[in-house]
Amino acid sequence: MNMNKFLVNITATIFALYGLGFVFAPSQLSFLVTNAVPTTAAALTDMRATYGGMSIAVGIVLFTLASKQESIRLGLAAIVFLMLGMACGRVVGLVIDGSENPIMYVYLALEIGVAGAALFLLSRSRKS
Repeated sequence: MNMNKFLVNITATIFALYGLGFVFAPSQLSFLVTNAVPTTAAALTDMRATYGGMSIAVGIVLFTLASKQESIRLGLAAIVFLMLGMACGRVVGLVIDGSENPIMYVYLALEIGVAGAALFLLSRSRKS
């Protein structure tokens, strides 16, 4: 498996697993990530849908893009947009809200790192 396909598949796997976790254990994962737990049924349902369902869907889209050689570059581009979108939203949150939770900085570093890796692979595959 080449690096392009590997990055798309590993990113898809992480999104899918993260999503499954939030569908089935939103309180526990929310506490691990944010040190807080949603307190209403509506908040838990929205967390299951947004963090859970949407993350699973992103994983499925990325797996689909990785399944064919002709769409792997699109998968890399999707990773760039996803990761930079998440990173930008996180930076806005950190600037406006601050954070007492160091995991927010870990996530930010991972988002920027994965976006950078995808950009590097995109630029490299364009030359070949």
